[in-house]
Amino acid sequence: MKRSMKIENAYKLITEVADPRVSEGLKKPRAVLLLWFMRNVMGVDDLEAYEYVCDGDDDKGIDGLYLSSEDVDDGQRTVILFQSKYPEKPKNVGEGDLKQFVASAIPFETSGGIAEMLGQRVESQLANLVKSHNLVRLQEAAGFSVRLVYVTAGRLSKEARDFARLQCKNKEDAKYLSCYDALDLAPMIEAFKKPGLVQAKVAVNATKTERFVVPVANGRIAVASVRVSDILQWPGIEDRTLFDLNVRRELRRNAVRKSLDKAIAKAASHRDFIAFHNGITVVCRKIDDLDPSVLRIEDLSVVNGAQSAVAFQANRDLVTPDLRVVVKFVEVDPNSQVAREVAVKSNTQNAINARNLRGLDGIQLRLLQDFEEHYPKVRFETRPDRSLAPSGHVIQNDDAAQLLCSVFNQKPWLAVKRLSLFDADNYPQIFNSDVTAAHVVLVDAINQAVERRQDLFPEQYRKAWQLTRLTAVYLVGQILRSDRTLELTLTRPDEAVANEKNLRIVLERLARFAAAVLKNRADEKKQNGEYDDFKVEFKRETALRELGKATRAKYITYTTMEGTG
Repeated sequence: MKRSMKIENAYKLITEVADPRVSEGLKKPRAVLLLWFMRNVMGVDDLEAYEYVCDGDDDKGIDGLYLSSEDVDDGQRTVILFQSKYPEKPKNVGEGDLKQFVASAIPFETSGGIAEMLGQRVESQLANLVKSHNLVRLQEAAGFSVRLVYVTAGRLSKEARDFARLQCKNKEDAKYLSCYDALDLAPMIEAFKKPGLVQAKVAVNATKTERFVVPVANGRIAVASVRVSDILQWPGIEDRTLFDLNVRRELRRNAVRKSLDKAIAKAASHRDFIAFHNGITVVCRKIDDLDPSVLRIEDLSVVNGAQSAVAFQANRDLVTPDLRVVVKFVEVDPNSQVAREVAVKSNTQNAINARNLRGLDGIQLRLLQDFEEHYPKVRFETRPDRSLAPSGHVIQNDDAAQLLCSVFNQKPWLAVKRLSLFDADNYPQIFNSDVTAAHVVLVDAINQAVERRQDLFPEQYRKAWQLTRLTAVYLVGQILRSDRTLELTLTRPDEAVANEKNLRIVLERLARFAAAVLKNRADEKKQNGEYDDFKVEFKRETALRELGKATRAKYITYTTMEGTG
């Protein structure tokens, strides 16, 4: 991650996202910054993130608390404690601040410590979080691990970073204390701000009786009956930039689009079109309603209704003055989280899935920027966009989610549930803050290696190839963990993918080995007269863990014999 930006510029970027005016009730800039971080770096669901932020004064040094889902290795859950510091100017943050944070986490290491903390004067939000997660009982029963995340608008000193590394070493957990300062956050904020409004001023012909305008927090909303002929004058439809803040840009032709085309083709029904159309939602920078017959809109993006706008453009010769739709204009800062929330929350129809709703969050935007900077020949696709011409190698983020889940999270039984990977419980674990474009390129390379050796897998397994493929990708990931040299591929993916020729050779060999393991499995089942219920077994956690363990052991034996023979 780049840290070349001037600290003053980085701090200024943070002030733009840590604005209490768009925080839905949070007052302190440090709390707003932490809210933004949870959503856009940790990947916590927008609607849930507020629950985990403490905005009070008696929080015992804990500004946020999040209980993650089960970890991979031992089934133990993890409590993530957050501290956020927002200095009045971009000053250095020293080792002492981190020491205080580490000390504040000590009570969470035992059930008695948690109970004692609750018996003292403690911020109600923090107390409620501890109680709602039932942390005392959880610590007494199965126990949980603790990790710390420190977020600051200042700059961490070298001593502070050294202290953080020492704590991780002492805990034997590389993620025990993660730190993000202004220089770490600035590139993420730049990526978050990249999709924006089309800069233009448009006139909407709507009289006082055809519109109403109401004030809301930090802006206004105008709802108007708008002529489609006016919409066709808006810039950005042709090149699709008008839909930059939409959770999906242009979909392939579907039943809805066909229905729109038919309705537009019937001029006699244009007067009634407004009655059955769901309307369009537009985020804009400014609404000017001083003119009694015209609404003037400054800088805009269609966040819901892109398919309709594209259909209108495609059938523009059939548009009559009677063809109207209801348009809701939302006046909001385009760089704020609110603009993204409008885009997400206004898209709740069935055709929208969890993947679409994540398309504009900070993690996906950060990865997009990472790809543009380091892997420009690869297109990372985060949302449906038929308007883009096929070019180069494309990696869809839902494919990436499955592969990351199989290799790095080591959960192929979860990876098969494609869309659920973007749900609130799973998404932060898969697209976590450590995942970079290099991780995605690596797992895609593993997948390509498996695809190239499809012919080596048992014939019956190839008939359910998508399931077998994810299992094989998982097994390659397990083999990579069986050897210290190979494991560097996972721990240093940027270096691994940089040596493309060598990586291809290594992964080709491991894909062949994974195929041999599965072929041996199929042969044993056949020789023993057992029914090979692989379609069920390759979805079961216990069976896959055993298969992964056996594969690692076989590979170690194979390389040992190869080395001595």
